[in-house]
Amino acid sequence: MIDICTVVFKEELPILKLQAQSLGQYARNIGIRNIYVVINDDIEIAKDIDFEWYGELADNVALIPQGVFGADLSTNGWLSQQLLKLLIASMSHNVWTMALDAKTILVQNLNISDLIDSLGRANVGVCPIQPVFEPSKKIAEEIWEVQLDSQIGPAGVPFFFHNATVKSMMADTFWRTGETFPNWFQKQGMLTEFICYSAYVKHMFNGFEKFYNTQSNIHPVNLCHSEYDIWDQKMQDMLRDDTTTVSIHRNAWSKATEEQRDQYRKILCQRGISWGEELK
Repeated sequence: MIDICTVVFKEELPILKLQAQSLGQYARNIGIRNIYVVINDDIEIAKDIDFEWYGELADNVALIPQGVFGADLSTNGWLSQQLLKLLIASMSHNVWTMALDAKTILVQNLNISDLIDSLGRANVGVCPIQPVFEPSKKIAEEIWEVQLDSQIGPAGVPFFFHNATVKSMMADTFWRTGETFPNWFQKQGMLTEFICYSAYVKHMFNGFEKFYNTQSNIHPVNLCHSEYDIWDQKMQDMLRDDTTTVSIHRNAWSKATEEQRDQYRKILCQRGISWGEELK
């Protein structure tokens, strides 16, 4: 029922190892078929990824080179990462793709009932669109002819794409623009994958409720690059019993003192991510 997609580049391999351990420990009961690890970098880095990091899920892992899709990818890694998540969902034969960032680490056990409700909808909620994403919102509203007041998901990842709907979106984009989806999407510059997809879902189904439960059972705690000043609050949030995933953006990590880094390492180890001790 569920595939997982993570897009990674060389500098993120140490944190990918921790994510892998967390998936092997906490995601064994959600019906995973494939764990797609997409190499958004020189394919040579694939040799440094060990399937055994994933424990019991090792046989589910597939390494995907960025060139497999036959698209000319932007040299802007942030932009190509957005696109690659959607391209993975479009190639999946499963129902859902759960998109993660390489830095996303599970810290509690997941069950399928946590993620999918009795109507077959993803329990990921909706969230406001932040002002920084206003350009993305305007682009998505224009192409899909909707007013987008919120977006699908718990603010960031984990994010659930309904794969058949992603395929439909890419076909519709071609009819509207005369361009392949990868070319059109990358030309937009500021368009994010989640806002683009959310607008299309609203356009197709007059809202999100067909495939999404607007109440979320997923509670991520992410320390983004601009939130270093609230480090202490984020660490406390990560210790909450209902926290599902944790992550720290590399730019925030680069500012952290060794004492702060050790604080995060200890949180990971307390949640059973023993390789957290290795985090540099």
